[in-house]
Amino acid sequence: NVEITLKVLFPRQIFDLATNFQRKFDNDHCNDVEKQSNFKKFDCLKADLSAFVETLSVSTFYNHYNYDEVIILENLRGTAIYCGIGIYLEDIKKHLAEAHEAGINAVFTSLQLPESDSEILKHNFPLMCEEAHKYGMLVAADIAPRTATEFGLDLHDIKAIKSFGVDIMRLDGGYTLEETAELSHNEHGMLIMMNASMAENKLEKLCDLGIKKEQTLFCHNYYPMRYTGLSPERAVKNNALLHKYGFRVSGFVSGKHHRRLACSIGLPTVEALRDTPLDFTLQAMLFYGFDDLFFGDDLASLEEMRSLVAAKKPMTFRMKLLVDDINLKNWFEGREISQLQGGIPEIVRSNFLRANSMYNGNCEIGLPGLRKKGTVMLGKKALYRYEGEVQIARCDLPNDPDIGIIGQIIDEDLPLLDIFKVDPETFIGPSFEFKIV
Repeated sequence: NVEITLKVLFPRQIFDLATNFQRKFDNDHCNDVEKQSNFKKFDCLKADLSAFVETLSVSTFYNHYNYDEVIILENLRGTAIYCGIGIYLEDIKKHLAEAHEAGINAVFTSLQLPESDSEILKHNFPLMCEEAHKYGMLVAADIAPRTATEFGLDLHDIKAIKSFGVDIMRLDGGYTLEETAELSHNEHGMLIMMNASMAENKLEKLCDLGIKKEQTLFCHNYYPMRYTGLSPERAVKNNALLHKYGFRVSGFVSGKHHRRLACSIGLPTVEALRDTPLDFTLQAMLFYGFDDLFFGDDLASLEEMRSLVAAKKPMTFRMKLLVDDINLKNWFEGREISQLQGGIPEIVRSNFLRANSMYNGNCEIGLPGLRKKGTVMLGKKALYRYEGEVQIARCDLPNDPDIGIIGQIIDEDLPLLDIFKVDPETFIGPSFEFKIV
């Protein structure tokens, strides 16, 4: 009998836990039959844990199961509300109701914006937290020594800050690395959020200090001034480093519905995504390695929040099917397709996944013609072992009699092909899906 005590676990760490137990049993003195049995057990365990996590709402954070303080936190999808800057309590209540309807599970705010009305902020912030908690949302707040003093809070009194309504403290000064590591072991369920954009030289030290990774998040800044945001390359590099050390990372996207006072050009983390359509922005952010996503701009619309909640991996291309084949449509819908290893500039290729099984080795489906960027294709039977291979044209290509055209990625999603690239070191490409529209 193995007793497993879960403390604070994120989905990825759950899988790591299951994998470590699998390795433990594999290294025990088992015969081959027992080992195979254990592998099957832990494959089932991973699947069960995955299904379990998907059924949890973030309200589990508050009403968590009393199994030695079990807290399993799903990926955060957050709106933003800045109390004391041109919005009223009724606006906040209406917005939180819509956020709940959309499936939002977190709220980002700041207690240190110089343009906010301090009296309105002090009055509305606790009421906003109370309303957010009513819907099971976590409240993440920027907090610094100066603003903590204004609210009569001691930055080192986590219990008091938690009682004030804050669930995630985004630290903006006031703590040494030693103090930060110590804070991560607090017993009040407070999550600690650090600045991801300035973390590169601190991670090793934090780990040496014993920071509690499962209770620590990293979050990039948002950038109110044009041309000051992160480049995609820097975001990818930073996020990969944080993941290497076992941390989750958050970022911000611009909203179009409402802009914060004096921030009319949006509040994104990645500069290249400041003005891009939201659906593209969200897919790009996930592709760049962001785990948790927040709107930087406050009071996002219901439609915007629904899009945020729906954003998921792997990258999804919306496709118009150009052939009338219900079996092919069903085969594509919701199927995750891994990409063949290699950096091919002309096409995206599926890896060991073939649609030819539907055609009994006689795959001749598809239209002839020039293949423009975003054309989705299947290999025909003349290609033998490549029959049924799924391909996407990255650029305009000539007609090929052995390749059948079956669909076209919609124009709005074509820019995704420009960022959908393989890892430059391993040449392993990310997986993808199609959504038939």
